[in-house]
Amino acid sequence: MAGKIYFWGTGRLAGKILDRWIPIERIEAFIDNNPNKKEYFSKKVLTPEDLIDKEYDAVIVCTLGSKEIYNQAKKIGLDLDKFIFLYGNCCLKDINEDYSFVEQIVGEKYAKVIEKRYHVVRGTEAYGVLCFENTKYLSDSYMETDYVRIKTFELVVKEIRKKDIKGEVAEAGVFRGEFAQYINKAFPDRKLYLFDTFDGFDVNEAVSEKKNGNCTEAFIEAYKDTNIMSVLEKMDNLDQIVVKQGFFPASAEGINDSFAFVSLDMDFEESIYEGIKYFYPKMSEGGYIFIHDYNSSLLGVEKAVDRYEIETGRGLKKVPIPDANGTLVISK
Repeated sequence: MAGKIYFWGTGRLAGKILDRWIPIERIEAFIDNNPNKKEYFSKKVLTPEDLIDKEYDAVIVCTLGSKEIYNQAKKIGLDLDKFIFLYGNCCLKDINEDYSFVEQIVGEKYAKVIEKRYHVVRGTEAYGVLCFENTKYLSDSYMETDYVRIKTFELVVKEIRKKDIKGEVAEAGVFRGEFAQYINKAFPDRKLYLFDTFDGFDVNEAVSEKKNGNCTEAFIEAYKDTNIMSVLEKMDNLDQIVVKQGFFPASAEGINDSFAFVSLDMDFEESIYEGIKYFYPKMSEGGYIFIHDYNSSLLGVEKAVDRYEIETGRGLKKVPIPDANGTLVISK
């Protein structure tokens, strides 16, 4: 990686990329649209407008809203020929046009990873009433950036309703509640258990995952940026929310409910394993578990699923889907 590089993005995606693919020390400064952010990993955080008078060899964009960033940069007159977009919205065309330039900045291996992320996504066509015909009350940006996951969930909800599958719903690994808000909206008459520390990962597990090369320090730090109130503000049916703060599975002690739908998004092997171990026996027949990050750089997730199958001697009914981070759908 050569030249003067600015990095646009200071969120959880940045945590996945920094030091795994792009060394933090090679970054001149970070860019963020939030004017209140002044520092990230001991480097300055600038606004996009600050770039106008700067010289740079590349601007690496690490957000899911690539189209919005592209249009913003174009509007303020930045040199888009020097922009590299690591992720893309659902689109028909790769925003990056010159992969020789991408290779020059991030290396051949990571350039190929970026190029493979861009895929054509077709809209969902389904008969009957779906959950999210109008998402104005939800996070439109999340629908756009993880369309496949949300639409797959919507069709799963349709199946659960059609078959009248009994049980409550839950998410373990809530972070900021982006996906949990959809679960809450889809199941207004069911308790939604939210399992999370709301303060980042278990320190010992994070150290172990980092040591095994499954994540970076930047990734661990990114997931500390949440709190319960910011999650609850996204919920439409607050009376159905049951917050279970703490480390899983201790935080689940005393719950005797069965479940129709569960989202496991805890990122690390031991937590995912404990999630499957706890929830799968409690799933109603016809229920579903979504395991996020199954096909991603968080290698412990797939290991957890394999480990559960081997230790129990039970082959799970699995369907992987090509959403933003490779969710695995398990049906009971």
